[in-house]
Amino acid sequence: MDWSKIKTIFILTFLVLDIYLMYEFFKLKDASQYEPMAQASFEKRLKTDEIEFDVDLPKNNPKDRYLSAKPMVFDIEEMEEAKKTKLKGQDITITEGTVLNSVLDEPYKISEKFNPSELSSFIKNKVLYGDQYRFWEKSKNSNTLTYYQQFEDKMFYMNLNGELTFYLNEENEIVSYKQTMLEDIEEMQESEKVIQPIKAIETLSENGSLQPKSKITNVELGYFTLVHSSSSLVLTPAWRFVINGEENLFVHAFEGQIIQLTNEEKKIVE
Repeated sequence: MDWSKIKTIFILTFLVLDIYLMYEFFKLKDASQYEPMAQASFEKRLKTDEIEFDVDLPKNNPKDRYLSAKPMVFDIEEMEEAKKTKLKGQDITITEGTVLNSVLDEPYKISEKFNPSELSSFIKNKVLYGDQYRFWEKSKNSNTLTYYQQFEDKMFYMNLNGELTFYLNEENEIVSYKQTMLEDIEEMQESEKVIQPIKAIETLSENGSLQPKSKITNVELGYFTLVHSSSSLVLTPAWRFVINGEENLFVHAFEGQIIQLTNEEKKIVE
């Protein structure tokens, strides 16, 4: 056995391995340095475009996961029992099994400059599962107040299956409401990191959705419907950006794509 040749082979093998490991090390180092540089460059461009922030962006990478859920079918017997307690003073009907309609015996007055705190007590005491909804908007055109269901303090954006809508008369009084709700909400995977909001903002900017001289007035993480069948839904984490206190823009929090609204969803926003 030629130990000299074996020794030479070992030396060459370890030399190749060392070169490969050094290559991988410097590649990772360059990548880690590039990301902050790219982010700093984009933040400089935001200043050039006069895009302002009214909120502090999260600096860490929060984790989230896909969810599955299904529309709740309201139980008629349960509704009849609730009419004696929580739903007392309301004329309740159920349509298609999943939509609860209520007409109030006595209209509920709200102020012209509505504040969501005005309805907190009513929703808590007079609406089934009312504590699971959060205020979305007061429509200027259709005299409605819209709330959406939330899960772990994150809203189900534009979700017609988890919506609470109050209807107002000409005297600015609530006269009725409609309610839908999601149930059997389950995690579909282990939590993983979502993209940072600054990366989502860069996508909106490059796409032309975020115009120069805009002001980002709110940033939050919630859920958007990814897949919708007749019996179930798949919900994906999504970044919501409120622009100039009016417009809502959404970005898929895992894949970084802009979420386009359907015609029906645009009606809700407008």
